[in-house]
Amino acid sequence: MPSNIYKTLKDMNAFNLFLEGIEAVKLTEDLKDKGPFTIIAPVEEAIRKLPEKTIFKLFHDKEVLRKVFSNHILPGKHSSFDLSHRKSIPTLEGNMIEIFQNGEKIGSANILIKDILGTNGVIHIVDNLMVPDDVFDFQV
Repeated sequence: MPSNIYKTLKDMNAFNLFLEGIEAVKLTEDLKDKGPFTIIAPVEEAIRKLPEKTIFKLFHDKEVLRKVFSNHILPGKHSSFDLSHRKSIPTLEGNMIEIFQNGEKIGSANILIKDILGTNGVIHIVDNLMVPDDVFDFQV
């Protein structure tokens, strides 16, 4: 039987930095108990490839951290089929993220693994951290 989307990601043991950010901005309980949500989960390497100073700054500025990580959560349960029929979709942060290539790309990220189901939503694994435009100048 599937677990909630937070536990599903945690059990995969491949998204430690992403989950650390989710926990730091207090979204954990929402992803455990509420929903449905769609998580666009960046692989660990997507975060680790940022310059070390950027990672440090990101994890020490809770407002920016919340904006960036909320940008990876979509209200509602959106399968890859659903995404393939859309041009854009709103994030939990309220930004609109464009969808390209019939749902193979969302924002600046390629979807690597699709439709991992949880009891309160769905997860898609991506290769890039999607930084909202209003924090684009954040990187150092």
